[in-house]
Amino acid sequence: MTRIEGLTTVEEHQAASRSRFYQALERAFSFPQVTFYQAVRAGQFWRELLESGAGLPYKLALEERSDLGPAGASVSYEEFQAEYIRLFDVGVGRPPCPLYGGVHLGGRKKVLEETVRFYNYFHLHRSQPSSELPDHITVELEFMHFLVFKEVAALHGGRDRTSYLRAQRDFLERHLSRWVPRACRSLERQQPHPFFLALMSLTEEFLTRDLGHVRALLTGPSPFG
Repeated sequence: MTRIEGLTTVEEHQAASRSRFYQALERAFSFPQVTFYQAVRAGQFWRELLESGAGLPYKLALEERSDLGPAGASVSYEEFQAEYIRLFDVGVGRPPCPLYGGVHLGGRKKVLEETVRFYNYFHLHRSQPSSELPDHITVELEFMHFLVFKEVAALHGGRDRTSYLRAQRDFLERHLSRWVPRACRSLERQQPHPFFLALMSLTEEFLTRDLGHVRALLTGPSPFG
Protein backbone atom coordinates (compact mmCIF):
# COMPACT_ATOMS: atom_id res chain seq x y z
CA MET A 1 0.00 0.00 0.00
CA THR A 2 1.28 3.40 -0.95
CA ARG A 3 0.70 6.67 0.83
CA ILE A 4 -2.38 8.60 -0.32
CA GLU A 5 -1.46 12.19 -1.10
CA GLY A 6 -3.66 15.28 -1.01
CA LEU A 7 -5.94 14.37 1.90
CA THR A 8 -8.29 17.26 2.58
CA THR A 9 -11.14 16.47 4.96
CA VAL A 10 -11.01 15.94 8.72
CA GLU A 11 -12.37 12.42 8.24
CA GLU A 12 -9.59 11.55 5.79
CA HIS A 13 -6.85 12.82 8.10
CA GLN A 14 -8.31 11.06 11.14
CA ALA A 15 -8.61 7.74 9.32
CA ALA A 16 -5.05 8.13 7.99
CA SER A 17 -3.78 8.65 11.55
CA ARG A 18 -5.63 5.54 12.69
CA SER A 19 -4.11 3.52 9.85
CA ARG A 20 -0.59 4.71 10.71
CA PHE A 21 -1.11 3.92 14.40
CA TYR A 22 -2.09 0.34 13.61
CA GLN A 23 0.97 0.05 11.40
CA ALA A 24 3.27 1.40 14.13
CA LEU A 25 1.91 -1.10 16.67
CA GLU A 26 2.28 -3.96 14.21
CA ARG A 27 5.94 -3.07 13.74
CA ALA A 28 6.51 -2.84 17.49
CA PHE A 29 5.12 -6.33 18.16
CA SER A 30 7.24 -7.95 15.46
CA PHE A 31 10.37 -9.81 16.52
CA PRO A 32 12.72 -6.89 17.29
CA GLN A 33 15.32 -6.24 14.65
CA VAL A 34 18.23 -3.92 15.34
CA THR A 35 16.71 -1.22 13.14
CA PHE A 36 13.61 -1.06 15.34
CA TYR A 37 15.69 -1.04 18.52
CA GLN A 38 17.68 1.87 17.12
CA ALA A 39 14.45 3.71 16.24
CA VAL A 40 13.29 3.32 19.85
CA ARG A 41 16.68 4.40 21.21
CA ALA A 42 16.76 7.49 18.98
CA GLY A 43 13.21 8.49 19.92
CA GLN A 44 12.02 8.00 16.34
CA PHE A 45 9.38 5.43 17.29
CA TRP A 46 8.09 7.64 20.12
CA ARG A 47 7.80 10.65 17.77
CA GLU A 48 5.93 8.47 15.28
CA LEU A 49 3.41 7.51 17.95
CA LEU A 50 3.00 11.10 19.10
CA GLU A 51 2.52 12.36 15.54
CA SER A 52 -0.05 9.71 14.63
CA GLY A 53 -1.72 9.99 18.03
CA ALA A 54 -2.21 13.74 17.63
CA GLY A 55 -4.36 13.13 14.56
CA LEU A 56 -6.65 10.51 16.08
CA PRO A 57 -10.35 11.33 16.61
CA TYR A 58 -9.95 10.53 20.33
CA LYS A 59 -7.27 11.11 22.95
CA LEU A 60 -4.81 8.48 24.16
CA ALA A 61 -2.76 8.73 27.35
CA LEU A 62 0.51 8.74 25.43
CA GLU A 63 2.21 11.06 27.89
CA GLU A 64 1.95 8.29 30.50
CA ARG A 65 3.91 5.88 28.33
CA SER A 66 7.27 7.57 27.88
CA ASP A 67 8.88 4.12 28.27
CA LEU A 68 8.11 3.74 24.56
CA GLY A 69 10.69 6.45 23.95
CA PRO A 70 14.49 6.33 24.39
CA ALA A 71 14.10 5.15 28.00
CA GLY A 72 12.66 1.91 26.62
CA ALA A 73 15.99 1.14 24.95
CA SER A 74 18.16 1.80 27.99
CA VAL A 75 19.23 -1.85 27.89
CA SER A 76 21.42 -3.35 25.18
CA TYR A 77 19.92 -4.67 21.96
CA GLU A 78 20.70 -8.22 23.05
CA GLU A 79 18.86 -7.67 26.35
CA PHE A 80 15.91 -6.03 24.54
CA GLN A 81 15.63 -8.98 22.16
CA ALA A 82 16.05 -11.51 24.96
CA GLU A 83 13.19 -9.94 26.91
CA TYR A 84 10.90 -10.17 23.87
CA ILE A 85 11.81 -13.85 23.56
CA ARG A 86 11.25 -14.48 27.27
CA LEU A 87 7.81 -12.88 27.27
CA PHE A 88 6.39 -13.82 23.89
CA ASP A 89 8.38 -16.66 22.33
CA VAL A 90 9.47 -19.32 24.83
CA GLY A 91 8.25 -21.06 27.95
CA VAL A 92 7.28 -24.42 29.41
CA GLY A 93 4.49 -25.51 27.09
CA ARG A 94 3.94 -21.99 25.84
CA PRO A 95 5.39 -18.50 26.41
CA PRO A 96 4.19 -16.48 29.44
CA CYS A 97 2.28 -14.10 27.19
CA PRO A 98 1.47 -15.61 23.79
CA LEU A 99 0.77 -13.14 21.00
CA TYR A 100 -1.74 -15.48 19.35
CA GLY A 101 -5.41 -14.63 19.76
CA GLY A 102 -6.57 -18.21 19.58
CA VAL A 103 -4.50 -19.14 22.65
CA HIS A 104 -6.27 -16.53 24.77
CA LEU A 105 -9.75 -17.07 23.32
CA GLY A 106 -9.74 -20.87 23.29
CA GLY A 107 -10.91 -23.07 20.42
CA ARG A 108 -7.89 -22.01 18.40
CA LYS A 109 -8.84 -23.93 15.27
CA LYS A 110 -12.11 -22.01 15.09
CA VAL A 111 -10.30 -18.71 15.70
CA LEU A 112 -7.81 -19.45 12.94
CA GLU A 113 -10.59 -20.36 10.52
CA GLU A 114 -12.49 -17.17 11.29
CA THR A 115 -9.48 -14.90 10.90
CA VAL A 116 -8.70 -16.50 7.55
CA ARG A 117 -12.32 -15.97 6.52
CA PHE A 118 -11.96 -12.26 7.26
CA TYR A 119 -8.74 -12.04 5.27
CA ASN A 120 -10.08 -14.01 2.32
CA TYR A 121 -13.19 -11.83 2.16
CA PHE A 122 -10.85 -9.00 1.17
CA HIS A 123 -8.74 -11.27 -1.08
CA LEU A 124 -5.78 -11.30 1.30
CA HIS A 125 -3.53 -14.35 1.54
CA ARG A 126 -0.33 -15.25 3.38
CA SER A 127 2.64 -13.93 1.43
CA GLN A 128 5.04 -16.75 2.29
CA PRO A 129 5.05 -20.07 4.17
CA SER A 130 7.24 -18.69 6.97
CA SER A 131 4.96 -15.78 7.83
CA GLU A 132 3.16 -15.67 11.18
CA LEU A 133 -0.05 -17.63 11.72
CA PRO A 134 -3.31 -15.76 11.02
CA ASP A 135 -4.12 -15.10 14.69
CA HIS A 136 -0.77 -13.52 15.57
CA ILE A 137 -1.08 -9.95 16.80
CA THR A 138 1.10 -8.59 14.00
CA VAL A 139 -1.10 -10.17 11.34
CA GLU A 140 -4.29 -8.92 12.99
CA LEU A 141 -2.92 -5.40 13.44
CA GLU A 142 -1.73 -5.38 9.84
CA PHE A 143 -5.23 -6.38 8.74
CA MET A 144 -6.71 -3.46 10.68
CA HIS A 145 -4.13 -1.15 9.09
CA PHE A 146 -5.27 -2.45 5.69
CA LEU A 147 -8.97 -1.93 6.46
CA VAL A 148 -8.48 1.62 7.69
CA PHE A 149 -6.21 2.42 4.74
CA LYS A 150 -8.99 1.24 2.41
CA GLU A 151 -11.37 3.47 4.34
CA VAL A 152 -9.07 6.43 3.68
CA ALA A 153 -8.96 5.56 -0.03
CA ALA A 154 -12.76 5.35 -0.15
CA LEU A 155 -13.16 8.71 1.56
CA HIS A 156 -10.58 10.34 -0.69
CA GLY A 157 -12.26 8.91 -3.77
CA GLY A 158 -15.75 9.98 -2.70
CA ARG A 159 -16.90 6.38 -2.25
CA ASP A 160 -18.89 4.72 0.53
CA ARG A 161 -16.66 3.50 3.39
CA THR A 162 -19.37 1.50 5.16
CA SER A 163 -18.10 -1.98 4.27
CA TYR A 164 -14.67 -1.18 5.69
CA LEU A 165 -16.13 0.26 8.87
CA ARG A 166 -18.27 -2.84 9.38
CA ALA A 167 -15.26 -5.10 8.89
CA GLN A 168 -13.24 -3.03 11.37
CA ARG A 169 -16.01 -3.22 13.97
CA ASP A 170 -16.54 -6.94 13.54
CA PHE A 171 -12.86 -7.84 13.58
CA LEU A 172 -12.18 -5.78 16.68
CA GLU A 173 -15.22 -7.16 18.51
CA ARG A 174 -14.47 -10.77 17.66
CA HIS A 175 -10.69 -10.75 17.90
CA LEU A 176 -8.29 -8.01 18.97
CA SER A 177 -10.54 -6.23 21.47
CA ARG A 178 -11.45 -9.57 23.05
CA TRP A 179 -8.04 -11.08 23.58
CA VAL A 180 -5.52 -8.24 23.89
CA PRO A 181 -6.85 -7.22 27.36
CA ARG A 182 -6.30 -10.83 28.48
CA ALA A 183 -2.78 -10.76 27.08
CA CYS A 184 -2.16 -7.51 28.91
CA ARG A 185 -3.15 -9.07 32.24
CA SER A 186 -0.86 -12.03 31.52
CA LEU A 187 2.01 -9.71 30.71
CA GLU A 188 1.57 -7.67 33.90
CA ARG A 189 2.22 -10.81 35.96
CA GLN A 190 5.64 -11.34 34.35
CA GLN A 191 7.35 -8.15 35.61
CA PRO A 192 8.21 -7.22 32.02
CA HIS A 193 10.62 -4.59 30.81
CA PRO A 194 8.77 -1.24 30.90
CA PHE A 195 8.84 -0.89 27.10
CA PHE A 196 6.78 -4.03 26.52
CA LEU A 197 4.37 -3.28 29.35
CA ALA A 198 3.78 0.23 27.98
CA LEU A 199 3.35 -1.17 24.46
CA MET A 200 0.71 -3.70 25.50
CA SER A 201 -1.09 -1.19 27.71
CA LEU A 202 -1.20 1.40 24.92
CA THR A 203 -2.45 -1.20 22.45
CA GLU A 204 -5.28 -2.18 24.80
CA GLU A 205 -6.32 1.46 25.24
CA PHE A 206 -6.06 2.20 21.51
CA LEU A 207 -8.20 -0.79 20.55
CA THR A 208 -10.87 0.18 23.09
CA ARG A 209 -10.98 3.78 21.87
CA ASP A 210 -10.90 2.77 18.21
CA LEU A 211 -13.74 0.30 18.56
CA GLY A 212 -15.81 2.96 20.30
CA HIS A 213 -15.07 5.37 17.47
CA VAL A 214 -16.06 2.89 14.76
CA ARG A 215 -19.25 1.95 16.61
CA ALA A 216 -20.20 5.61 16.87
CA LEU A 217 -19.78 6.00 13.11
CA LEU A 218 -21.61 2.87 12.16
CA THR A 219 -24.78 0.89 12.61
CA GLY A 220 -25.89 -1.92 10.38
CA PRO A 221 -25.75 -5.68 9.77
CA SER A 222 -22.48 -7.58 9.59
CA PRO A 223 -21.40 -9.12 6.27
CA PHE A 224 -19.79 -11.95 8.28
CA GLY A 225 -22.98 -13.31 9.84
